[in-house]
Amino acid sequence: MMHRNFHRKFLCLFLVAAFTSGLALAQTPSSSRITGPIDESVRVTLKGNVHPLAQARFDHGVVPDSFPVERMFLMLKRSPERENALQQFIQDAHTPGSANYHKWLKPEQFGELYGPDDSEMATVIAWLQKHGFSVARVTKGKTAVEFSGTAGQLREAFDTEIHTYVVNGDAHHANNRDPHARKAFPRRLTISLAA
Repeated sequence: MMHRNFHRKFLCLFLVAAFTSGLALAQTPSSSRITGPIDESVRVTLKGNVHPLAQARFDHGVVPDSFPVERMFLMLKRSPERENALQQFIQDAHTPGSANYHKWLKPEQFGELYGPDDSEMATVIAWLQKHGFSVARVTKGKTAVEFSGTAGQLREAFDTEIHTYVVNGDAHHANNRDPHARKAFPRRLTISLAA
């Protein structure tokens, strides 16, 4: 029996993508790292993103293009400058005598200080919407975008198929091969996709 509740029975779709291109990188930590148009023609393979149980012996074939792919999260890696600042804040927050000792942040503050720029989030959201995905929300910490779509949209955008795998009598759904992502964003903007 095929389960339609995609996120519960989903084995694994986790893309770790370093979207790269020849676009110029911004010079300041608070500036957008996306400084030019997205190049849809160049792709990079995102290795290591097939669940170990997504094996041919369990494979019952590709799901229809209309198969719902719900509640996926596109996660954005912070810039090296913001990552370093975050690590320093964490260290300071745990160091007695530091000005930031035991000063904790609300998610919105975390997003402003350590998340991607609003312009980067807007570009990523526009790219998802261009590929037909519905964007539900951006997390308060500004490190993930929740979105949904169909298996056909996922195949078109990330060049991977969702298959049904029957393991120990239970149907699960997972990508059958490592996804290919557009080399759409500069080297320093890393995107992951998890369902």
